[in-house]
Amino acid sequence: MNRLFVQRCVRISCRLLLLAMLSAASLAAEIHVSPSGCDDQPGTPAAPVQTLEKARVLARSLRAGRPTEAVSIFLHPGRHMIRKTVAFGPEDSGTAEAPLKILARHDPAAPAARPLLVGGAAVTGWKKSTRNDRSDVWEADLGPLAITHPFRQVYLNGKRLTWARYPNEDPARPYSGGWAYVDGVRPPMYQDIEEERTDTVVLRAEDARRWSRPQDGEVCIFPRYNWWNRIEKIAAYDPPSRTITLAKKMAYAARPEDRFCIMGMREELDAPGEWFQDVEGRKLYLIPPAGADLASDLVTVPTVNEILHFSKTDHVCVRGLELTCAEEGALRFTDCDHASVEKCSMHDLGYFHGSAVSLDRGKHGTVRGCDIWNIGGHGVSASGGDRVAMERCGHLVENCYIHHVGQFNRHGIGVMLSGVGIRVAHNLIHDMPRCGIFHGGVLNTLEYNRIRHCNLEMEDTGCTYTGGWCGGWHTIRYNHCSDSIGFDNHGRFFVFAWGIYLDESGCGNDVYGNIVERCQVGAMHLHNARENHIQNNIFVDNAGPQGRTHQLSLQTWNDSPNGVFLRDRQPKMLKEYERLMANPAWAAMRGMHVSPADPFLPDGTIMRGNVITRNIFYYPSQPDSRYIRENGVNLQSNTIDSNIVWNGGTAPLKTGRQAFKRAVADLTERIPNGDFSRRLTAEEIAQEPDRTVAAGWRWYHKTFPDLQAEIVTAEGNSALRLPGAFNPEKKYIRNTCIRSAPFALAPGKHYRLSFRLQHAAATGELVARLVCENQGLWKAFGARGFLNRADGSEAATARGGLLCQTAFYLPKDGDADYDARVSELTLQLQFNSSQGWAQVSNLRLDEVQPATEWEAWQMAGADAHSVVADPLLADPEHGDFTLQPESPALKLGFEPIPFRQIGPYEDDARATWPIREAEGVRENPQWLQPVPTDQSQRQPGQP
Repeated sequence: MNRLFVQRCVRISCRLLLLAMLSAASLAAEIHVSPSGCDDQPGTPAAPVQTLEKARVLARSLRAGRPTEAVSIFLHPGRHMIRKTVAFGPEDSGTAEAPLKILARHDPAAPAARPLLVGGAAVTGWKKSTRNDRSDVWEADLGPLAITHPFRQVYLNGKRLTWARYPNEDPARPYSGGWAYVDGVRPPMYQDIEEERTDTVVLRAEDARRWSRPQDGEVCIFPRYNWWNRIEKIAAYDPPSRTITLAKKMAYAARPEDRFCIMGMREELDAPGEWFQDVEGRKLYLIPPAGADLASDLVTVPTVNEILHFSKTDHVCVRGLELTCAEEGALRFTDCDHASVEKCSMHDLGYFHGSAVSLDRGKHGTVRGCDIWNIGGHGVSASGGDRVAMERCGHLVENCYIHHVGQFNRHGIGVMLSGVGIRVAHNLIHDMPRCGIFHGGVLNTLEYNRIRHCNLEMEDTGCTYTGGWCGGWHTIRYNHCSDSIGFDNHGRFFVFAWGIYLDESGCGNDVYGNIVERCQVGAMHLHNARENHIQNNIFVDNAGPQGRTHQLSLQTWNDSPNGVFLRDRQPKMLKEYERLMANPAWAAMRGMHVSPADPFLPDGTIMRGNVITRNIFYYPSQPDSRYIRENGVNLQSNTIDSNIVWNGGTAPLKTGRQAFKRAVADLTERIPNGDFSRRLTAEEIAQEPDRTVAAGWRWYHKTFPDLQAEIVTAEGNSALRLPGAFNPEKKYIRNTCIRSAPFALAPGKHYRLSFRLQHAAATGELVARLVCENQGLWKAFGARGFLNRADGSEAATARGGLLCQTAFYLPKDGDADYDARVSELTLQLQFNSSQGWAQVSNLRLDEVQPATEWEAWQMAGADAHSVVADPLLADPEHGDFTLQPESPALKLGFEPIPFRQIGPYEDDARATWPIREAEGVRENPQWLQPVPTDQSQRQPGQP
């Protein structure tokens, strides 16, 4: 009996010893960090170290000794000042079973307290200053902090202050106000200007300044195009000419009326909340905002680019931290596999470059449940994978709340993707200067995201954006996009912004089950997009606040030698296409059977293979808007059908298409010498150089003095032959163009112009249009381009050439687009080709009985099986887009959308719950006030 008792005691003792050893090992794998700790201590809960850098050293030592054990670094609540980036390397990697974790340690006595990581230094010792002869300026000595470099951000209690600037910020108009404008008269945006300087900015006379050290300043400007900005250092300033010279050239010139501001000048320190750094004098000057007390408030300046940087550090998790104050970003992961960020808050950090969180390459990175706001650049950026090999990186951005990013880089995006196989899901993104999600690369998935109030400072953009001949094959499903605002370079809001944008030949995308509402020029824009499937979406009121634009937008490129594709895009796209096709698997991808080397359809257009079916277009509050805008799209090579379209039934459906049911009267004789039977002699032509060989027909903006048209015979009829030519020196009419003598048509009627077209040109088009030029008005009717193409209903390659036709309506008094200046018209024929010839014969002009625009659209080959009817949405005015059981959409195969799954969800990895949405333009619509950029439109004293 005693022996059994002893054996039992030994077994119990061994178990207790084992438990003690495991407990000791567990404690040894924890390192505690507290602002009140000491780096000479062991890092236990009772004796924490003070710095995260020391914790990293201890963690690496533990990992080296026991590589199979997890290591957790616990940051205690309080302010952790990070003067130098804490850099983790491959030696700090964990494993799947034993990861490295950097965690918030929660204090049960103060459950709301959390560790705050500040990537900079506290500035103290404030005293009154006489800088700029003001009584409200304070100064502090930066010498004790050993800061000798310039910084661009200062924070008061974690909130970013304003770098001294001209003009001052305008709180009443935070997006459109607070800008100066480049001197001069704006040229057309797309007009190239020879020898245009890209390193100067010329101030208007009212903005002339006197700066003692202009080299201290930087210029934030939107040069030429209005879909990005630049911030550049100033090299010099010449007061007499009011010319700023930049330290380096920009990609594009600063053109007249481009908006800009100047930052960092001593003389511009003149408003509460502004600051200025005297780098040489090692001083910081500040005008405190209302309510600030520099004796007790915390002022910080950044001393790090990123607060934490992980390089080739695998299996690492950062969770529960708050991070602020850094020049570029909070967390950066470079070539890391299985890195995750959860439950973190990142705010008020970053200048032009960088992101709050960057996943640079690597695999299976995760950003989950984070709150991100007030960021200089992007919220989250993610790249990785191999495009040629179709190797997915597997990154994930999920359940995050991202708002008010891009505060310096106005191309700052909520989530910026440039990789392969990245998933972005269940995020809430709002109040963006540009897109909510910008997804380059291929094979990415965007799903269940709520994106609203985007594009507050840019145009030609969307809530989501992708593009490129070899960019696409994304899945865009179950997202709710709304209020894509748009802001142009004329100071106006509600322009040129869509919900979902497939740009620059974007290919192979599946857009399914999304809700898009309240955008400006369409729920979607397909810009030469190819082989995309747009199905089962609900599009609501996407024609702008006045309801005057259109619900959907399609635009193709063509084979015009002056067009953007042949002139610029083809070589670039072909290079990338050939790179991908080195992998045979790419040949099976949708759309890759067409090479950029020969992409043209028989009609000369490129856009093909798109399928737009089983969608709901609901816009009863915008009955006069167009259902669709399509620019030259081949409707036989793109499928648009089986949709539900409902504008409320109070107005005819508009499509922009014109067609006729029958001819009412032959008006051909109205066109002077419309049969080209009367020709002029060489002597008659010489009397007036703009005459052509056909009597009554003249050159329009005679571009080529030595060229002449010919009258030839075609199938027994006279035909006028125009030679192909191109003059890049001309501003508007760069090709051969002729016009008839003026003639009159009755307003309020519908007309059809038809003719036979023959040509000898590989590319280009012949454009026919009726034009009125009177009292400063230039207005075209029935403009349409033809070459290797004809109207689908009567397309035929007959012996006499292609039968081409265009129909139009001439507005009468009382019509919305009536202009009293419209009087006599001329027929213009413009041959947009640099070679060959085009000849026109059998001109005919008829008054016709019109088809409705919807009938004309169907006659052209679209929406043959679509239904014009109320889709019976439950309560769309209050955001309930579920379908009633009797909905006609269900009969067309529409599938219910899982609305309640869209957006963030409650989860232990969420930084906050419930989410309290930040104030923005939704709560302050008065912020969206236009500001005139043209000096002639400004009132005296207007900023």
